[in-house]
Amino acid sequence: MVELKHITKVFNRNRPDEFTALLDVSLLVRAGKVTVFKGPSGSGKTTLLSIIGAMAKPTSGRVFLEGKEITSLSERFLTEIRRRTFGFIFQQFHLIRGISAIENVMLPATTTGEKHATLRDRALRLLDLFGLSAKARSRVEWLSGGEVQRVAIARALVNNPAVIIADEPTAHLDTRLSMDFLGIMERLNAEGKTIIIASHDPLVYESGMVSRVVEMRDGEIRGPRQSA
Repeated sequence: MVELKHITKVFNRNRPDEFTALLDVSLLVRAGKVTVFKGPSGSGKTTLLSIIGAMAKPTSGRVFLEGKEITSLSERFLTEIRRRTFGFIFQQFHLIRGISAIENVMLPATTTGEKHATLRDRALRLLDLFGLSAKARSRVEWLSGGEVQRVAIARALVNNPAVIIADEPTAHLDTRLSMDFLGIMERLNAEGKTIIIASHDPLVYESGMVSRVVEMRDGEIRGPRQSA
């Protein structure tokens, strides 16, 4: 589904603080699989996720999505690709305080031109799927940690993406909430979603649902580069 060819990403290029986050990374992420990028902080996992999810462009190399190169596309087209293809779950969840759970879930779809009522109904169905319909109108700062997690997952699903991308999703969760998260990801994968996770948490990369673990260090993939 997503193929990277010789991806290098350099930040602050030609400046004293120049930093190479990724170096000559080639990788094929297959559809319908659970892929985990494993490695310590600073290994390049988050940068790699951002390039896979069309949130950032590489300094060099090419990115293919479903066989079509997207590296040189304008931001307008990349925005549409992100909206249509990817759902993002961030490390801190990044829900918007001061607005309700259902409004947070609706946010990624507000620019699609859908009728507000249609979008609201879909967001409510997602919250109900995760047992949160009773909290739909509650501000997110009033929710528990587990509820915040599930709202973030519902938000990632509101545009029915083919791919879920999660960056260190269990970093601030206890064991029970981490296992809850993995259970939800396993269910979504069983429904056909491609799951891509960056994590240094053994609960994640040792999970039985994981199809492939890609180990990273110093911006490079360590070990064999074969596809799963």
